[in-house]
Formats: sequence, C-alpha cells, structure tokens
Amino acid sequence: MPNEQLETRTQHNIQKIQMTGEKAMGEDKGLRFRIRRGDYEVELEGEYQYVKETFEKLLEEIPTTPIQQTTTQDTQLTQFQQTTNPPPTLQGKIEYTPEGKPRLTIPVDMLKAKEALALILYAVKPTPVECDELSHLLSSSWKTMKPEAVRARASELRREGRLIAENGKYSLSGAGNQWVEDEILRKLP
Repeated sequence: MPNEQLETRTQHNIQKIQMTGEKAMGEDKGLRFRIRRGDYEVELEGEYQYVKETFEKLLEEIPTTPIQQTTTQDTQLTQFQQTTNPPPTLQGKIEYTPEGKPRLTIPVDMLKAKEALALILYAVKPTPVECDELSHLLSSSWKTMKPEAVRARASELRREGRLIAENGKYSLSGAGNQWVEDEILRKLP
C-alpha cells in the first residue's frame, strides 16, 4: 500500500478515535478499542488522552508492511505444533497426539464447555482453529460437542473479549490467554 494511502487511512482512524473519544468523554470519560495490523493485535482501554497517545505511538512502532503468511497455515492438520511434550503450564492437563493435536486429560466434570474450548485454543496458540476441528478435538478428548455448540460457546467468549474469530477460525485474544493462565489453569490440579 502506498504511503499516501496509509497516511490517509491512519488519519481517518485517528479521526474516528477522536470522535469516539469525544462521545465517550460525555458518558464515562473512557475509551476502549482493539486494533489489528498484520500479526499484531493491541487492545487499549482507559482515559481518552492516554488511549489516543498510545494509539499514535503504536502506529509509529508497528511495521506498516504486511507480514507474509505461509501456505502451511492454511492446512488444518499441519498447522498444529509438532510436539508431544506440553509446556510446563499444561503438563497433566493436555497431552499431544503423534500428529501434534492436543487432547485434554482432565476429568470432564472439572471444566465447563467454554473453559475446555479455551484450553484447547491455548494449547495450539497462536494457530487459529476452525470450528469443525475444535468440535473434533473436544469430542475426542473431553465430551461430545457438535459444531453448533462450539460456535455458541465461541460467540460467548468473543462477546467477553476472550476470543478472536476471523475467517471461520478461532484463537484466543490477549484477555483470553490471561483468563486461561490466571483462572482456568490455577483451579486445575
């Protein structure tokens, strides 16, 4: 994208934020937004001036050239980490098949559906996963979850700001990763 177009889009985004911030100033003097640029995603919340300054600083620091994505990310089975050893935080909770697919090893009654879904996404991060594949992973290692149920739980997590849905694939947001680390993993044995 030529620099002129990028600058025009950047100015447009700043104007939108200013308008949103002015509206928010009258209500609760706060502003919240999420910006995704290439492989970078940032969510900011706080006073209007702080968010505006941080946003402008981020625009200068984040690379403007799009990051090329490899074609291996498009094939569902080869995108999982090729590992059989879970990281220390997941040991005893997740195991990996020889194909690198995660399997929950926790008793079914210890997790709610949203927590199980989030734990699977946490185990494969940063790789996004399609709904049908999530349904298969949960059904084979936890309890049967049809794709419709996965979509419903994913929608709830998305509304809570814990999940990113893009092009029919799901991944955890920063808040979702934090939720798994601070709440879900800590309550499990």
